[in-house]
Amino acid sequence: MKLKPNKMIKILPLITVLFWVGCEDLDFPDPNNPTDETATVQSLVTGAEAGLRIDIGIYLRDLLVVGREAYYLEPADPRYTGELMRGPIDPGGFLGNRPWNANYKIIQNCLSLAESGDAGASGLGKTFHAYALMRVLSLTDENGARLNYDGDKTVAVASKSAVLAEIESLLDGGYSDLNSAGDAFTFSLSTGFDGFDTPATFAKFNRGLRARVAVQQSDYSTALTALGNSFLDASGSLDDGVFHVFSSSANDQDNEMFEASDAAVIKLTVHPSFASDAETGDLRFSSKVATREDTIKYDDLESFLAPTVWGSSYDPIPVMRNEELILLQAEAFIGTGDYSSAEVNMNVVRTAAGLADYTGTDASNAEDRVLYEKRYSLFLEGQRLQDMRHYGRTAELPLDRDGDAIVTFPIPETE
Repeated sequence: MKLKPNKMIKILPLITVLFWVGCEDLDFPDPNNPTDETATVQSLVTGAEAGLRIDIGIYLRDLLVVGREAYYLEPADPRYTGELMRGPIDPGGFLGNRPWNANYKIIQNCLSLAESGDAGASGLGKTFHAYALMRVLSLTDENGARLNYDGDKTVAVASKSAVLAEIESLLDGGYSDLNSAGDAFTFSLSTGFDGFDTPATFAKFNRGLRARVAVQQSDYSTALTALGNSFLDASGSLDDGVFHVFSSSANDQDNEMFEASDAAVIKLTVHPSFASDAETGDLRFSSKVATREDTIKYDDLESFLAPTVWGSSYDPIPVMRNEELILLQAEAFIGTGDYSSAEVNMNVVRTAAGLADYTGTDASNAEDRVLYEKRYSLFLEGQRLQDMRHYGRTAELPLDRDGDAIVTFPIPETE
């Protein structure tokens, strides 16, 4: 239909107004990617927290496959059963580059938060910064990470020991800031931080992370001190803690790890050893794994086990839970020779799992016992590979085919 000239003249102002209003509605800052001009403390916090969820599926699949907790049987991308299980990891490929890039974007927000002049924001920023470096190092391990954030790639990548020292410094500096931040934050956090959304309660999360990194370095006295100031509660819910949360809201995302266990085809399958190594009656197995009627097969690998850890596309993924803290304390007790106290802690989680208490925990069995408890309590939370590295036991992880290996991620070639 053609419009007559006089009608065109009448509606042109209306079109102009609508166009102007439409442009105004679309011209707003993205809180997940604030610029120097649009950044506020709230947008930086929101962006950093959202950034922790970006590519979390790739990050966790990396850890779970290398740590032999799971397979990712994806015929459309054989790298998950090829280089991820045999090596070497392509330094230009997405398996290492995308988690690396996601974490360093978070760090940029955190650097701004640390310089904001807001003690609470600084404490949170330093804590998130440390957590991002922890995630990078969980992949690169002895290859280290970059500690200069100015884009100068002529600066050498820092060693693992230097990165660990930086993580400790950030967590301790953040804890100090949080303790001087007053009673409330000047910004809000997502529901993933319910119960940890004030400086005092967020500081307990900070100390949990500090305990995790101390245990990984066998610094058990520091770990015990940090745990004493964390949210550890041996009589509390094992699921209390901090989580990545997801939704269908605009600018948000879903849980990239979820697949219905009874779907016709699934990609994420549980390593068969998780069934064969489980104690009879362990509720952590039966509640987290379903046995499928069919067997998923690809690239000479197979599994009939599907994870049921997540029940929907928007279920949360743990950052840290009370159950981990209880077991970290057990590790620290073992490291200091206090086997009876370690046994008490391990029996807390065993009781919840429907298992009989341990007795006679001593130097000959304590390490095996705590590794078993952590394996089944923290299943698919990304800690298994770190634990086996810590105790020098990666050679015990199952290799299913000739040529398989336990790989370490390289520094991305762009660095």
